[in-house]
Amino acid sequence: MVTVRSRSVIAGLLGVLVLAAWVPAHAQLRPVSAEVVRVNGRVEAQPKGQTQWTSVAVGARFVEGDQVRALAGGSADLNLPDGSTILIAENTRFAVTKLEYDAQSRERNTAFHVVTGKVRAQVSQAAVQLVRARQSNFSISTPSGVAAVRGTVAIVVYNDVTM
Repeated sequence: MVTVRSRSVIAGLLGVLVLAAWVPAHAQLRPVSAEVVRVNGRVEAQPKGQTQWTSVAVGARFVEGDQVRALAGGSADLNLPDGSTILIAENTRFAVTKLEYDAQSRERNTAFHVVTGKVRAQVSQAAVQLVRARQSNFSISTPSGVAAVRGTVAIVVYNDVTM
């Protein structure tokens, strides 16, 4: 009888270990924020659901649904949790459409939209296995196209007057 209980306990422990090993492989992406690390000139933000634009200062954080605009002579640098950076140039209006990241797996799902103007994104390289599995997404869209980036520097410009 003692051996039956021992075998049951061992089988149960093995089951728990298998489950514990499987869970991290399916890590969940979590909403994160982009941090403003430099502001030059006049830069404003409009949080999701708001109608008013407010001044942006170093340390401000943007989440999904927020919009940012850099007026004439203004610019801002944003740091993302995966190590990527974004420069928002003057005369640019920019929206955060998706911002999710898992620090353990380095999986990301990040999307931005350039309404008008110019952004420069220095995208950190995702782990090769994540790129192959198409589990590390970083894209920047404009009203006329989408750029998917895997780990490089991308400059996206959209001029609503000439497009």
